[in-house]
Amino acid sequence: MGKRITKVYRSGDQIHIAVTRNFEDTATDFFRFCKGNHYNPSEVIRSCMEDWLKRQQRIKEMLEGDLEMSSKMGMEREKRFLQRMKEEGLS
Repeated sequence: MGKRITKVYRSGDQIHIAVTRNFEDTATDFFRFCKGNHYNPSEVIRSCMEDWLKRQQRIKEMLEGDLEMSSKMGMEREKRFLQRMKEEGLS
């Protein structure tokens, strides 16, 4: 099966979300709050999506950095171990 291509969004495109049973009250409260306080719900949702994405990307960078560091440390440990074996005539 081929790779699924992710849609490229353009200005004016709509993004739809489904209101699930456990999200009904939250969605109702959110839109009621936005209307009562003159917030643009779409702008609030876009800014939340942007914040979430930035956090997730940062977490991913940190995890990948930790893995890279662990890998480098592991290789250094292995080099030292092999060097000791060689020095002791075990290799």
